[in-house]
Amino acid sequence: MGRRFLVFVLGLLAIVLAGGPPCAAQGSRAPSEKTAEQELRQVERDRFAAMVKRDAAVIDKLLAPELIYTHGDGRVIDKATFIAELKSGDFQYVTIEPTDVSVRVFGDAAVVTGGAGMHVINKGVPAQIKIRYTNTQVRRSGSWQMVAWQATRLAQ
Repeated sequence: MGRRFLVFVLGLLAIVLAGGPPCAAQGSRAPSEKTAEQELRQVERDRFAAMVKRDAAVIDKLLAPELIYTHGDGRVIDKATFIAELKSGDFQYVTIEPTDVSVRVFGDAAVVTGGAGMHVINKGVPAQIKIRYTNTQVRRSGSWQMVAWQATRLAQ
């Protein structure tokens, strides 16, 4: 009987540490976690909209100073370069349509993953591209900032 009780206690502990039973409803998360997820989803929408509008002021607030931005073609740039390229118009985002966005919050850090279909103009040449991405966010002074972006371009 002692062994069964130990297995029961260990199983219960595993469920508690995992955040509840597997059948728990999504709505059972702590309110602060749910709020952070909602905030991050809005930050993603705001960032994509600012990229299309070429709004450098909004982008500046949403990107961390130490940003590492890896494009789908493997090119790695920093925040200053990202903003300079956005302002120059050499690479323009015409539309960005995110899909399958997933947000996982870990206190003041979060990982956002998803896909996106993009209509872009690269040095005057229009293109339709699809990507999968991973984006790492940190919360500083109550605001979320992207510290890392990694995109993989998908075959058409």
